[in-house]
Amino acid sequence: MLGGGAAGATAAKLLAAWGHTVSLIARPPAEARLAVSLPPSTQKLFDVIGAAAAVERAAFMRSTGNTVWWGRQEPRVEPFADHALGWQVPLQVLEEVLLTEAAAAGVSIERRAIVEADMATRDGRFLVDATGRSGVLARAHGVRVYDENPRTVALAASWTRAGGWPVPDDSHTLIESYDSGWAWSVPTGPNTRHIAVMVDPQRSGLRRDAPARDVYEAEIAKTSNFRRLVTSAKCTAGPWGWDASTYRATAYAGDYWLLAGDAGSFIDPLSSAGVKKALASGWLAAVAVHTSLVNPGLRAQALGFFAEREQEVARHYARMSRLFLAEAAPTHPHAFWRDRSDAPDAPAEPDVAAVRQAFEQLRAAAQIRLTEGNVTIESRPMVRGNQIVLEPVIIGDGAAVRYIAGVDVITLRAMAPRFAQVPDLYERYCRECGEIPLPDFLMALATSVARRWLVSQ
Repeated sequence: MLGGGAAGATAAKLLAAWGHTVSLIARPPAEARLAVSLPPSTQKLFDVIGAAAAVERAAFMRSTGNTVWWGRQEPRVEPFADHALGWQVPLQVLEEVLLTEAAAAGVSIERRAIVEADMATRDGRFLVDATGRSGVLARAHGVRVYDENPRTVALAASWTRAGGWPVPDDSHTLIESYDSGWAWSVPTGPNTRHIAVMVDPQRSGLRRDAPARDVYEAEIAKTSNFRRLVTSAKCTAGPWGWDASTYRATAYAGDYWLLAGDAGSFIDPLSSAGVKKALASGWLAAVAVHTSLVNPGLRAQALGFFAEREQEVARHYARMSRLFLAEAAPTHPHAFWRDRSDAPDAPAEPDVAAVRQAFEQLRAAAQIRLTEGNVTIESRPMVRGNQIVLEPVIIGDGAAVRYIAGVDVITLRAMAPRFAQVPDLYERYCRECGEIPLPDFLMALATSVARRWLVSQ
């Protein structure tokens, strides 16, 4: 395992817990210079990884949501749904927590620089590149590709303000668009925040080799709300700078090697999902490697499944970031936004009207008479526990579907013709497949009828 960040530590811990011998090379401990925001949905990954208790012991600051000034002067306060809580964490501290968990699982960890000999693959042993932007294996294989968007540089500094910050909720991540870039801030303590600006290195003072501090202060001065926030605050450290340009890989896996986390692709920080993506990538890399080792006959399918998922994740976040950037662009007539604001086609929406009509028909019917529709079913790779297996899926409209709203539509399709009442069908499904919320079950049933996987007689 190369790299001890979120992806590498996650993959290493899981593989060791599943009985494999794992060696990991990580850089020496570094000062915590970057705070990141994790959404509440990250809890599911902490649970799957087995790190939930360790994260709780770390007592990271909890967050209730975001406050944004995006293409507008009025704040948009966005609390997390259902009063859920996210985390505000120093990234290096989180990585050390995960590495400690990996060591406890039996991972052998070396804290040193990676050398060329470390990148040699051996028959029967997997090499996972989780070195982030360094992407030592990605670069060695020539699969790193930068996106066509202009390059972006992040400049961040730590600020302290006595008495807290004048914002709707001091636990929130703050985001503001301004004429030549955008800024974000994450709290690191009761009175401290990391404040960063995202700038185009070719359209700012960085191009003229101006000191980073001067460029940073000049960018903060262009903002409206962040400028007000720092008026009575003190910059205590920084700014630090790093390349925040997005990239992807032309291949995410090959014979006995994989690219996990940021080694494979880097998504726009606008998503606030970089660490969550890395954790998920590390988990799936571990599943793919474990499957390949315990069931060599599925190695090609397991690695292909991992690569396809990583490609789709990169595409998804790229699409969402472009849409978000395009939302603010009309307010800011500057090249920074003009170069980044080509709105892509909107993601395809499901046929909401057809699903709603099917739902109303099912609800109005005194009894249901459903038969299996004429669909194509093929075996495709899917994750089951800690392995990738081949299971039947419904093929249609270029997509392979097994679950809708958590409901197994293959099982539902086979079961439905035996019942004349929806409540009876729901009860039997829950008995055989596990409890599922009724609204989710009805959504899956109505979708199956709307797409003619089930035909109403």
